[in-house]
Amino acid sequence: MLEIFEQLITILTNDAALQAIVPKKNILVGPVDIIIEKQTELLYPAITLSLVSESVLTVPMKSRDTVIQIDLWSFQNQMQIEQIYERVLTLVNYYTGDKSTEHTFWQRIQSSADQYESDRRIWHRSISLQVWSNKS
Repeated sequence: MLEIFEQLITILTNDAALQAIVPKKNILVGPVDIIIEKQTELLYPAITLSLVSESVLTVPMKSRDTVIQIDLWSFQNQMQIEQIYERVLTLVNYYTGDKSTEHTFWQRIQSSADQYESDRRIWHRSISLQVWSNKS
């Protein structure tokens, strides 16, 4: 799983088109702990990655079935979320590649949904990324 996160961060932070919208420092793994009252310190737009689930498969040996959640955040508007989403989709959907001892042999977007934050002016889309990999 570590290599999957590392590879996703590498893919997202090395793309100039995505960097034009979301700065590298705003692409993170795990929850971000910033008090909402400190608006100027909030990292938006942002992309956060987190583990939803992972299981080790019996066949093929040492393979993993992993679901990663990719959250897209914006204070600007829904159109910015759409731009980020389309770029992320282009970069990670159907990716195949290697990172250290891990080989991702297939990954695809499983689902995506807009999350409505009724008490704040924030736009949020959540994406589930299904990853099948083999670790030697």
